[in-house]
Amino acid sequence: MASNGILEHAQMLIDEEQYEKAYEILTGAYNEMKENAEYLEKTALLAKTLEKNNDAVKYWEDLVSVNPNSLVAYSELLDIYENKDKYKYFVTRAKYKILNEKVTQAVDDYKKAINSTQEEKEIINARFLLAKVYETIGKTQNAIDEYLRIIEADDDMAIYYKLADLYCTMNDRYSAINILERGVKAFPNVDELSEYLSILYLKEGEYDKSLQYARNNYQRVKANLMKGNNEEALKLLESSKDETNANYFALYAEYYYNTKNFNKCSEYIDKFAQLSPQNPLVYQMRALVCDENNDPYGYHYNMGRCYSYKEDYELALAEYLNAHRVNSSKIEAVKEIIKINEASGDKTSLMEFYEKLNRLEPDNIIALKGLGDVYADMYEFSTAVQYYEKVIKLNNSDYDIFKKLGFCYEKLHKTALAKENYEKYLNKAPLSPDSEKLKEKISKMVINSDNSKEAENEEEGFIDKIMRLFGK
Repeated sequence: MASNGILEHAQMLIDEEQYEKAYEILTGAYNEMKENAEYLEKTALLAKTLEKNNDAVKYWEDLVSVNPNSLVAYSELLDIYENKDKYKYFVTRAKYKILNEKVTQAVDDYKKAINSTQEEKEIINARFLLAKVYETIGKTQNAIDEYLRIIEADDDMAIYYKLADLYCTMNDRYSAINILERGVKAFPNVDELSEYLSILYLKEGEYDKSLQYARNNYQRVKANLMKGNNEEALKLLESSKDETNANYFALYAEYYYNTKNFNKCSEYIDKFAQLSPQNPLVYQMRALVCDENNDPYGYHYNMGRCYSYKEDYELALAEYLNAHRVNSSKIEAVKEIIKINEASGDKTSLMEFYEKLNRLEPDNIIALKGLGDVYADMYEFSTAVQYYEKVIKLNNSDYDIFKKLGFCYEKLHKTALAKENYEKYLNKAPLSPDSEKLKEKISKMVINSDNSKEAENEEEGFIDKIMRLFGK
């Protein structure tokens, strides 16, 4: 019988209060359905109903393994463990609190779990869970303390790696190196620990130590280049040819930078960029080449790109502004400044750089639309219209501009033009979310226009009557 059929059959028997028979069917399907959360929950609840408490525990524990976020399972296990197993009770209560987004409260439960058992495996498990909670709530040093207690009791390669990561987040590279050295001694054949240690020594400028722990040629090349052993680095590169690896080209670029061959360096930076176009290092390297070639604009612009890809937009903006000060006729930096100011909402700076972009490229749609938006926000609708109309001349497929024009003309009380542009917008975007609202607005414009004509005709008739009266 298929799994759904088994569950339906069991439910039918439960509805008929044939609990023992339903339980027999469910337990008989255990091997087939032990990974099914719905099955495990139904079987556990039925075991509870039949007061088969040991069986219920097994099924609730299985359910937690299959679905670690099952609140009902943790709730039931709490009741079972409370007077039976204090260690499991506190660990389960901690997890229950975490699932209910009361993470900080779980700390005390994990501590109580540690104090409720003499079993080393249970203590290590609770310490690990406690360390993870400390990480989650930002108490990095407390997490480190727990991980250190774990490796004092039981060496674990992953814990050494985790500790090094945590020390690095605290900018404590010295402690990270020390813990990795311990890890390498404990696990001499684990390349990941040695590589991590090599990288940290490289950052510390200890190139011989970095070479000692390096486990791949690229790390050896890097250490040799940093040390100034350029020819040794070149030999290693030539023996490790891999044109599918971005690092291969990056290291070649660094070699040519070290040997002052900046044309070749730029060539390899371009190859590096083809494989890793959003890597900040691409632009940092280009900046250094520009600096060597006495190109301050290129230096600042590329450093701006570097910081942009690092998502450090404050530093990126500072570099783009420096580039613009060096050469205000170059358009690239202006465009990047606009992007950052659009994201931050700095309207004063936006207007300044939209105008600069407009002077540099009179037909630049970004500048024209931007200036239109700025002037519209300032209620200077006549000026906004001028810019929006230029956009339409350059690109009448940008249908959103018709709506903006309609709004501006409406504010300027030019009803016919407002109606015309709203209709153009609706013709190009009939399914837009605001279509019904605009149709209603157009209808009111038509009614108001008809009423105005009627009033005008009535006024003219009244004047005619007066003139005839005076003409008698």
